Amino acid sequence: MKQLIDFLPIIAFFGVYLAADIYIATIALMAAAALQVAFFKLRGWRVNGQMWVVFWCALAFGAMTLAFRDSLFIMWKPTVVYWIMAVAIAGSRFVGKGDHVQRALGKVLVLPDRAWRALSWGWAAGMLLAGVANILVAYQFSEGAWVAYKLASAFAIPVLLTIGSFGYLAASGQMPNFAADAESASS
Repeated sequence: MKQLIDFLPIIAFFGVYLAADIYIATIALMAAAALQVAFFKLRGWRVNGQMWVVFWCALAFGAMTLAFRDSLFIMWKPTVVYWIMAVAIAGSRFVGKGDHVQRALGKVLVLPDRAWRALSWGWAAGMLLAGVANILVAYQFSEGAWVAYKLASAFAIPVLLTIGSFGYLAASGQMPNFAADAESASS
């Protein structure tokens, strides 16, 4: 259920955009981001850093979009979110115990530090590239094409990064043996 709620703002934005325009869709995005945080708070669930970044960026870039009646502000929001996430992922290698990727996946995967380091840098690079791709689409294509791209990329980027991670682990010989892990856990 939490994963579905993670996509609430982008789904609201896209759905309203199809029925209205980018300015009404921006209001829907801002409202959905606020509802998302409120729902998590009311349920007693932890609001993670990524959700806070999306929330504050949606409010800030949404407000600028509406105040200046310029859709480029809302088009920049995903890039800023991706770049903040890239800095957070890269910076987590130097702050705290373990890195962001290891904290997120360490309960599922047991990997050597060099693998966590490579995955962290790979995810940070992926987020930087996602930000660049978003801006290229925003400036090179129509508003409607950007909205469609944004919806598709919101789902595709995490999947591509995950596939890339497992591809790296397999190619470098660091893929965990899930069958052996499951067998030892059931014994």
